[in-house]
Amino acid sequence: MDPAKLYVEYYAKLHADRAMKLWPFYLKKSERPDFISKHGELGMEVTRAAIEEWAQQEADMNRQFGDEMPGEAVEQSILSDCDCDDAIANGAEDDEGEGLFELPRDVKEMHIGRIIERIEDKTQVLKEYRLCRENWLYIFSETTGLERTDLLRVQAFFDTQEGTLLFDKVLVKVGCQLYVFVRGEELSEITLRSRTLLSMHRRARWLSLRDSNKKT
Repeated sequence: MDPAKLYVEYYAKLHADRAMKLWPFYLKKSERPDFISKHGELGMEVTRAAIEEWAQQEADMNRQFGDEMPGEAVEQSILSDCDCDDAIANGAEDDEGEGLFELPRDVKEMHIGRIIERIEDKTQVLKEYRLCRENWLYIFSETTGLERTDLLRVQAFFDTQEGTLLFDKVLVKVGCQLYVFVRGEELSEITLRSRTLLSMHRRARWLSLRDSNKKT
């Protein structure tokens, strides 16, 4: 399997373990969904809310330079998250840094729309997966420039989503924050310490290289 894809999946699993306070060995690697608990209590699918044009550029670069650096684009994004100030991780406000980075409105719209599209797309194929007592979806957003007010629009979509088979919980990673969507509940966000994010990055990289070498 592509080590870049494995890296994304393992990082998501480790992030969910820490943020949602799951037992570390509770979720095991699987297919459809990407992770599942031993007795089917919980399944978690992982996806990237990539902008198609940018994803194609990344794929072209991977083909050109090979797989020496698995998950390069996502890894660099996650490593930049590891610079999050510990004061922010503890819930303190950082007024001095506020407003240093503001996405243009049209770019924000692209990212918000892509997150919603991934929820829709994955919900449509959920019936083809092994269903669990709870089914979660973890989404990597491809930007750090979305704020809580932007994610509330995703919450509004999720709350009104119709169908007999829906995800029970959606986790969206935006920068160093994890937004947790539960239908009918207030949007919550979890921020882990920088050193924890860095530890997760290293572990995900090791696991992805281990598994990709197993299959070659």
